[in-house]
Amino acid sequence: MLAASYHDSGRRAVERAVQVLLGGGSALDAVEQGVAEVENDPNNESVGLGGLPNWLGEVELDAGIMDGNTLRACGVAAVKRVRNPIKLARKCLDELPHALIVGDAATKLAEALGLEVVKDSRAPPSALEKRKKLEREIAEAPSGLTRYYSKIFRAASKLWHDTIGVIAVDANGSVAAGTSTSGVAFKFPGRVADSAIAGAGFYADSRYGAAICTGVGEVAIRTAAAFRAVLLLSQGYGPQESAEAVIEAASEIAVLDGENYNLGVVVASKSDVGAAALNWSGFLYVYWLGGEVRAEKAPYVRMVR
Repeated sequence: MLAASYHDSGRRAVERAVQVLLGGGSALDAVEQGVAEVENDPNNESVGLGGLPNWLGEVELDAGIMDGNTLRACGVAAVKRVRNPIKLARKCLDELPHALIVGDAATKLAEALGLEVVKDSRAPPSALEKRKKLEREIAEAPSGLTRYYSKIFRAASKLWHDTIGVIAVDANGSVAAGTSTSGVAFKFPGRVADSAIAGAGFYADSRYGAAICTGVGEVAIRTAAAFRAVLLLSQGYGPQESAEAVIEAASEIAVLDGENYNLGVVVASKSDVGAAALNWSGFLYVYWLGGEVRAEKAPYVRMVR
């Protein structure tokens, strides 16, 4: 059995996933419960309803989960007021044929399925103060809405863009992966990134392993980062080699765009874990392989514009 995640919050996610696995739960159960553990933290500004809001001050959430046995996945995106979007994604995976459900319809579905939905999606005043501070720090903003927003996005993505992701392998050898995020702080309303998209932010195949990503989601989408990692596993590469190859692909995107993007990836086979990062010297990955939960810093590539 195995469980893996990233960031400081990943330790709690892995510990919860391990409890599920040792209790006889499935890989899917472990991923769902591990991710939900972090979604429930009101002090986490990058995951769950405590996350920083979009440009209009509303908290929008993305999540996704994948079953490595069936290769079925479902993501939910731009969801408001749902306590645990990972639970909504799991319900969709189990009960619907769809791969992605978004916006108000996803919130209504959560209500219909009996999941916890709060009354208000507005962020607290303290979050809006952070946006105002960010705006003040950007001198001579370019004219035009899209150019101005793009400058805000680049600045915010360097400060607030974390995700929670979990990989699990259960006693039967089944593999699952899932992710959840409130996205880059002050994002454009309706912006959807990799955490809701199978193959970008998460991917699992019980024959080979799984991968989860965090960082600038647009880069993970453009490189099909999680799928790329598992494809490399299928070709005989180890988890560490696969993770580093994904970061190499991401670095090519960074060079093309002339940007210092951040991206972190964790890759797991059924018996090993590897990780790598782009422009992220402190990227931490957390894993359990039957002994103690361990945390290590991943090797990284630094791009300089």
